[in-house]
Amino acid sequence: MFRRLMIVFDAGSESEVVLHAARRLSAAPEAVYLYGLVPERSELEAPPPASLTVLDRLRHALRDWSPSIDVRGSLETHLDTSAVVQAATQHGADLVVLGPHLDTSPRARVGAMLMLALREHIPVLSIGRVPSAPLATPSRMAVAITPDGRGLGAMATVLSHCPLPSELIALTTGSAPEQASRLQALSLALGISQTLHVEALTENPADSRVEAFDVAAVRSGADLLVIPADALADMEALVLGMLGAKALQNARVPTLLLPRTQTSSVLFEDHYAVSDSVAVPGLAPRFSVERVGFMSNISVPEAGTLSVFEGGVSLGTTPHEGGTAALSESWLEHVRGLHPLAFSFSGTTAPRDLSPCYVLGPEQPLLLVDSLLDEDSLAAAHALAMDRYHLVFVRLRDTDSLDAQRAHLRELLPETPWPLLLDASAWLDDARADDVPQQVDGQRLLRVATRLATAGIAIAAVVTREELKPVHPLLRTLSPQECLALPRATLLEPLPIPDAPNTWARELTLAGCSPRLEGHDIDFELDNGLARESVLAAIDAARTSIHWQCYIVEDDSVTARITDALKRAAARGVLVRFLADALYSGHDSFGALNPALVTLSKTPNVEVRAIAPLVGVPSLSELKQRNHRKLTVIDSARAFVSGRNLGAPYYTGFDEVGLRRTSHYRDIPWLDCGARLEGPLVSVLESAFLAEWTRAGGEPYAFPPTAPVGTMAARVALHEGLKDTHTLDTQLALIRHARSRLVLVNTFPLLLELQNALIAAVRRGVRVEVLFGSVRPHYGSARTYFPGGALREVADRYVRSRLDAVIEAGGIAYEWALPAMPEWEPELEQLFPHVHAKLLVCDTTAVAIGSANLDVTAAYWESEALLVVEDAPFAERLLTALEGLFATSRRIDREDRSWRDEVEQRAWVGRNWPSLVG
Repeated sequence: MFRRLMIVFDAGSESEVVLHAARRLSAAPEAVYLYGLVPERSELEAPPPASLTVLDRLRHALRDWSPSIDVRGSLETHLDTSAVVQAATQHGADLVVLGPHLDTSPRARVGAMLMLALREHIPVLSIGRVPSAPLATPSRMAVAITPDGRGLGAMATVLSHCPLPSELIALTTGSAPEQASRLQALSLALGISQTLHVEALTENPADSRVEAFDVAAVRSGADLLVIPADALADMEALVLGMLGAKALQNARVPTLLLPRTQTSSVLFEDHYAVSDSVAVPGLAPRFSVERVGFMSNISVPEAGTLSVFEGGVSLGTTPHEGGTAALSESWLEHVRGLHPLAFSFSGTTAPRDLSPCYVLGPEQPLLLVDSLLDEDSLAAAHALAMDRYHLVFVRLRDTDSLDAQRAHLRELLPETPWPLLLDASAWLDDARADDVPQQVDGQRLLRVATRLATAGIAIAAVVTREELKPVHPLLRTLSPQECLALPRATLLEPLPIPDAPNTWARELTLAGCSPRLEGHDIDFELDNGLARESVLAAIDAARTSIHWQCYIVEDDSVTARITDALKRAAARGVLVRFLADALYSGHDSFGALNPALVTLSKTPNVEVRAIAPLVGVPSLSELKQRNHRKLTVIDSARAFVSGRNLGAPYYTGFDEVGLRRTSHYRDIPWLDCGARLEGPLVSVLESAFLAEWTRAGGEPYAFPPTAPVGTMAARVALHEGLKDTHTLDTQLALIRHARSRLVLVNTFPLLLELQNALIAAVRRGVRVEVLFGSVRPHYGSARTYFPGGALREVADRYVRSRLDAVIEAGGIAYEWALPAMPEWEPELEQLFPHVHAKLLVCDTTAVAIGSANLDVTAAYWESEALLVVEDAPFAERLLTALEGLFATSRRIDREDRSWRDEVEQRAWVGRNWPSLVG
């Protein structure tokens, strides 16, 4: 293994012992550099040894060993760390041997070791005491490793190139039988064929860690101790060296210090780590990959290739990108229980630079647990799991490395030497949650469970540390308090999941959608003026009740027309219940009242209520958890699910305004969309309104079920604040199941997870088209903005920054534009308005219409409503209408210089958006 040696010896000691030590690890070296130490002595002391004679004697001994060895040497008066390192690098040494030194400072000696191993990546063999018996080829090697097996990868590389011992002893903290079997399995995965024994590293408080290693090595009968730097944290390596310097110089067992397997900074070394994973038929195991560097700083490795090893044999290679890798499910279809794997980041087909992990083939239900629960909650989860469930931890943030979180779990649960640790971002592909706040970690944990349950994995429970515990109709969630309150013998049977005819139906069911119901008549409305007249006609035809819920209520002429219609209905005995978000409608928050709603509320048979009023200094959660739904239910028989708020921009046709260059940006209508429906789902929407109504303080009311009307099938997804992510998971289900075409209509900054899902769709051959608008409207070929709304120009860049990656991947994007109309000033040429619609079309399989945008606010914070229509003719009619919008729009050419010139500017805005808007 080692071909070029540097031997540092004390000329006053029995120097030949150093040669014997070198021969144990290098059968036929090419070159040896002898670095002899001859301490300076005063005239009163004994005369110096015959140093030159010693040097010549060693040269002869080396040539007897191998006549062709290139032997060179020098004599120095003291051990100079820099000089030793310089000599080792100049002579290309791949092993430095430090013999027993009589007059050398222990700290200087260990300083040279650390510099050589940690900075120069040169292994160092340290011989402490002169052995009483001649050194032979090692037969029992002891290796210092962590309980999770770090260090075995470097050991595997050593064993593949040097004389093999008959036995290998793992020195680690704790030696439970379970830990021993796992380390043995992991060693086999790394290709270590030697018998592995596990010995506990018991430490005397008065001893240094080095002495503990030496004591354990002697106790186990080892004749060589190997310490891989991979098994030591950066600071631990330094402390080990500085505090254990004297012990290292007096060690009874020779010690081989292996450098880190990765290159990095001068002092603090990088290493790679991978998460654990789960494997079942039909599910690709997903892994997080990360690089840990200076002061445990975590970063995402550049895109590349991983080599995957099982039992020392390469399974193949797989790409990794964005900190995530997925394996072919066929590679691991044989896995039962816990199964060790190893990854190499070098992309080679031979094991080197290996990172170990485990894959679980779950025969028992999973108990999915937030990895950062406190000690008592973790202990309760562990007691709950016992032998009935697989205890699986999930890392929700990479603020702590995988290694650090495993160490945290081992410290709190010492009986779990290898905590199975999944990574949420690997399963959600959400760009390591860069745009998702920590307040939604509970939802992300539940979403990991949902992904696994969709593949058929039984989930006993999800235990999260969040105060606002997420909920799911088909998965059990427990807060730490609930977990602690459960008796230890409690049996948690997984909740039953309804049978589904296919994976599409199963995924929508687990996404939180209502069951697929037939018997509907559904149509859409993209034209604002026609949408206004349609809803006015429905109000005028109402006989018993009108229930209206919206987010924003403008005080303008269009709102007046609709509220007047509501008053007329109330006058003829119709009960009108009106719900508006307190913050965004400006009604009943901080003492403000909306004039339009005040006037409406004074009408007999009309009751107006505000959702979640605000007073004092609200929390971030109170400000962000708003109700964004736009629902109208007439006589419990007809409903509107829309993206439209109540006001002129949403219900005014573009041909109904005389636009001029001096028009204020707020006078420009928006493109929006809604659906009107009759059939059984109207009762589902009525129930959703009733729940919000009573939550806002309204009296409950009864309503009749809705009978089937037509033949169309549909579902409803209702998302409620920080409790679930039903609309996001529904949108993702549509994107993941697209096979030929995806069309999205929205002008909100894509959630990074949705962005990645769209890119993945492009890469599997789906035609992805996005129609977006201009948050700050403009006109003409010169892109001249209408007066007002300067901050909206920044918002435009933010929206476009999230589209750049999709366009770069091959997605098609259109900036919506309208040709000049006779009612407008001719100089406008072409109008680029805002697009407020929220539409998603999956092939001709399904269409999602509603209030849910494609951004983080809609995904996690705000309550939303989404209608999913599963009807091919409906999808085809909508696609035909959208083709007309595409035809007048500006298609983005990713090679267009004007577009590319702003890429960096858009990216900067995307990174700094929160600070820009305060």
